[in-house]
Amino acid sequence: MDTGEANVLKEYLVKTENYLNEKLIPFWAERAVEPKYGGFQTNYDRDGNRTDVTEKSFLSQCRAVFTISHAMRLGFDWQNGEEAIRQGIEFIKNHFHDKEYDGYYWIVEEDGTPKDVNKIIYGHSFLIYGFSEYALLTGDKFAKDEAVRIFDLLQTKVVDKEHDGYFEHFDRSFNLKQARGDIKAHKSLDVHMHLMEAFTTLYELTGAENHRKALTDVIDLIFDKMVEPKTGTGISMFTDKWEPIANVELDTVWGRDRFNEDGKDTDITSYGHNIELAWLYLHAQDILGIPREESLDRVIPIYEHTYKNGVDWKYGGIYVEGERNGEATEKTKEFWQQAEALIGFLDAYQLTKDSRYLDAYKNIHDFVFNKVINWDQGEWFALLEENGDLIWDYMGTSWKVFYHTVRGTTQIVDRMKKLLEN
Repeated sequence: MDTGEANVLKEYLVKTENYLNEKLIPFWAERAVEPKYGGFQTNYDRDGNRTDVTEKSFLSQCRAVFTISHAMRLGFDWQNGEEAIRQGIEFIKNHFHDKEYDGYYWIVEEDGTPKDVNKIIYGHSFLIYGFSEYALLTGDKFAKDEAVRIFDLLQTKVVDKEHDGYFEHFDRSFNLKQARGDIKAHKSLDVHMHLMEAFTTLYELTGAENHRKALTDVIDLIFDKMVEPKTGTGISMFTDKWEPIANVELDTVWGRDRFNEDGKDTDITSYGHNIELAWLYLHAQDILGIPREESLDRVIPIYEHTYKNGVDWKYGGIYVEGERNGEATEKTKEFWQQAEALIGFLDAYQLTKDSRYLDAYKNIHDFVFNKVINWDQGEWFALLEENGDLIWDYMGTSWKVFYHTVRGTTQIVDRMKKLLEN
């Protein structure tokens, strides 16, 4: 790293750390805990006021547990953080856990009354992730034991023993559920990537051989079946036999993804998921004790494809998605993809010393700080036009929680400090 690049990193570090400590964390430390019934509430408008939506998703509760724990484990101050996490875990245990059939419900009402009792593995991956992170922070026995127990539950009820991987949608009693109209069961890169991050943190916590094996197995499965190796681009959805299929909107309530009538062709890839996969994979290699240099063949194609096709060099930021062997097809800018690309391009720069990747980081950082952050509140707007004009202006929903923004910003500060130290 030359002096000029070091000075750039110092400048960006100061801006990012000040923003994180003075704006972003305080916004959520003040609002995340739901005072009446417990748990977490993340439905806030652009002015930081509660919206009319009161339900609580399993995903939002587990992501909140993870994010607060993660910020604190990295050394950031979160006012009353441990108390917030403890009451959140109590709410999950008391209201989401299905005491009859085991597993956890997908959505409950504000007071904890079950609303959607299906068992969605996306959510269970985040319970393992969040509870493991909290146990690493505090040594909490219940959190560790429950993360291990739910891991074991997945191996018993969710693994596809014939074709490998994990099924994703089940009814309350863990019967496999058809979540899209055209096929009985599907598998997705998104869910397997989040299982990878969950198993990484679980293995970091326990050091158990079966957790290590599950982690290495899901990594190999992702790169063998779900990533096109030449371009480093992910394929979103598959049949149970790993045949690529169009990515369509699921019957299950699942965030705010946008689909046309026929879904998204198998040639369409998500720039944000691709570069998120790269940094989560490298972190998994770190926990496994495998040198990052041994992973170049897997991550360099991802970095190159994202750099050449995903970065908007005119307006700034990273596009939502595009063709595997072509240009961007969805040129809006979504909040979470910006956060993941910032982490990914810092990793790319650290690993290769290629200044192009630092240029990409600066491009996206400037777009985020100039257009995406709602400086009146401190959280990020949800979705913007290609030129930065607002489309979705809310601060949070049951699906847009502070996981991407806080995790992303804490990871960025941590990385920049280590780069400058070295």
